[in-house]
Amino acid sequence: MLTAPILSVTPYLLTTVDIMLTYTRSVWLDAPLEPIFRYCTSRQGFARQFPFDVQWLSEKEYWERGDILDFRYRVCGIWLRHRAEIILLEQNKSFTDLMLKGIYHSFRHTHEFKSSGGRTCITDTVEFTFGLGKMIDRIIGLPTLRRTFEKRHRVLEELTAQWADYAENAAS
Repeated sequence: MLTAPILSVTPYLLTTVDIMLTYTRSVWLDAPLEPIFRYCTSRQGFARQFPFDVQWLSEKEYWERGDILDFRYRVCGIWLRHRAEIILLEQNKSFTDLMLKGIYHSFRHTHEFKSSGGRTCITDTVEFTFGLGKMIDRIIGLPTLRRTFEKRHRVLEELTAQWADYAENAAS
């Protein structure tokens, strides 16, 4: 007896493709790469660079691939939640966090570190969308990211002397 193959048809919903905007900003620091990378992959470093008050819900101080970063931050008196996973981490080169829960529909942040002549370049690249259209992303998202990364890079520049001392102590 011959049987016909069973054809399975799964209904699907038509969805629009999320078009993400990309924000990129770089800064050169007169300091060695290793202590900067360690600082940038820590809760303390993040909290100091972030422009809003932060309350950590996750415990780990220094991050590795697979770690979950879970925190709340206050904007205009309202506490917002952000939960992300470190999906890639290459020691002293780069790491990427992917938002799992938060105000964005999609948020992926790649941190790249390069060293040249005792100086370190940090490049932050954020791909994001609120999922409410490009205009909302441009009007709200881009200015918010600009403010956030201006503070991040300013704080890193202020800490340059501390890391320069680290390099001198390591060399002696």
